[in-house]
Amino acid sequence: MRSVRSLLVVTGSVLALAVFASSVSLAADAPVYLLITKECSQFHGHVGDFCTVTSSTFPGIPIGTKATYFGPEINDPNYLSSVVVLNAGHGNRATGYCSLLIPVGGTCSFWEGTGTLAGFHAAVQVTSTDGLNFTWTGSYRLDHRR
Repeated sequence: MRSVRSLLVVTGSVLALAVFASSVSLAADAPVYLLITKECSQFHGHVGDFCTVTSSTFPGIPIGTKATYFGPEINDPNYLSSVVVLNAGHGNRATGYCSLLIPVGGTCSFWEGTGTLAGFHAAVQVTSTDGLNFTWTGSYRLDHRR
């Protein structure tokens, strides 16, 4: 009887720890506010052109990070629809997709990353401040369960 009771106590403790760890993991992956500004003087509508991050609320995307655009539609002065790769250096990258009407704005979403951006997911609204500088406002989370 004593061994059955001990087994139940151990099993209950393991289950309680699993539930606790799961709730901590979910809390750690909760969306967090994101604000990024970037300047696009190096973007001219060609594959491989980029914008440079000038400020960021997320340390994994520091100032100087490059947002490089690969198309398919990047040379229309009124519309952009493109795969985008954030390159924070040293193998730290995130892949996403942006679609926007210029100067109205649009959206970008990111679904994967490597290095410090592993598990990076984000959804942002894109606005232009003057046609050369842009703001990304939204939220991100790091999915550590991958």
